[in-house]
Amino acid sequence: MNTLGSHPGAIVFRLSIMIILIVTLVSIFFSYLDDTERALERTSILQTKKIIDSSLAVVFATYAVNNRLNELNDLDGGNPFVHLAEYGILPTAYVGETDHDLDQDQQPGWYYLTHRKILVYKSLFSDADHYFKIVLNYEDKNRSGSFEPSSDRFRGLQFVKISQL
Repeated sequence: MNTLGSHPGAIVFRLSIMIILIVTLVSIFFSYLDDTERALERTSILQTKKIIDSSLAVVFATYAVNNRLNELNDLDGGNPFVHLAEYGILPTAYVGETDHDLDQDQQPGWYYLTHRKILVYKSLFSDADHYFKIVLNYEDKNRSGSFEPSSDRFRGLQFVKISQL
């Protein structure tokens, strides 16, 4: 009696089934790896945003204690990584300042566009860049167009995501 294993094509059949299984498992692994890398990048962006928000709170408190609240206008649209460098917590993904828009050849990471006064995160895994800006929120009671601590009401200093340029 002939068994399935004694058939002349059994070895080729088993080998092809094993190859199909291995290719399927490898493709599942790489799709999972790609999704994980994208999720890690999103988490990194959110973590950096939280660090910047915290540092802006410290900067505000420092300005308030030193009676320098009139200098908050300089922070509106400023580079938050300047303060992170002062505190020694500059992320490794910060590339630097540039005076022109980003192109495809630039490496992924955080860039401060000096001519637009915004921060851009150039993504490694997608074509969509993320844009952020420091916004000084206050009630301009005297309608001067700038924050004046003696007359205006401070509402917050925030690092916010803005829409694409």
